[in-house]
Amino acid sequence: MDEQKIINNVLRYVLDLLEPINHYPYHNINHTLDVYTRVGHLTDKEWIYKEDKTDLLIAALFHDTGFTVQYMDNEKIGMAIARAYLEKINYKESRIQKIERLILSTVLFSEAHDILEGIIQDADLDNLGRKDCFIKTLLVRKELNTVAHMNIPKNKWMETSYNLIRTFQYRTSTAKWERDDIKAVNILKLKEKIALKK
Repeated sequence: MDEQKIINNVLRYVLDLLEPINHYPYHNINHTLDVYTRVGHLTDKEWIYKEDKTDLLIAALFHDTGFTVQYMDNEKIGMAIARAYLEKINYKESRIQKIERLILSTVLFSEAHDILEGIIQDADLDNLGRKDCFIKTLLVRKELNTVAHMNIPKNKWMETSYNLIRTFQYRTSTAKWERDDIKAVNILKLKEKIALKK
């Protein structure tokens, strides 16, 4: 089976799998497709091709499938879902292990051990350096409040968002080039909003 056909089949499988949680404000099909598309862009810009590109795209598609089972600590479940699917199509074991590692690297604040982990991390947190950053972070808060029942006050959430955006550094030269300027603006805007609330 050729690589593109494998990706297309995974895409169809994951979209069906995510349908029951598509009502989630943030971790829904749109987010998965957003990460998948950004991974495709970053792999091309960072000269990642062939098997590595395919495996990154597959990891991007499976990276949030664990949410279909449980909300917290979902990455390991996503790894198991990916493994079960890939074993059924006789995917090479070494590549399954790579995909599992890439999914696990999407745990927030994980270190990037290589360019592949850097790409999926940059894609997963791409919105931090985009103009829709605040819309997306508010959707995460809404999801944590309604789905995970965490009831995070708006002021506390702004401080949490500020710390995340300020702490996270894009890993790839492409993401730094394309997102760092807007990320810096987003940091300043959040800092101003927090100051106004005090």
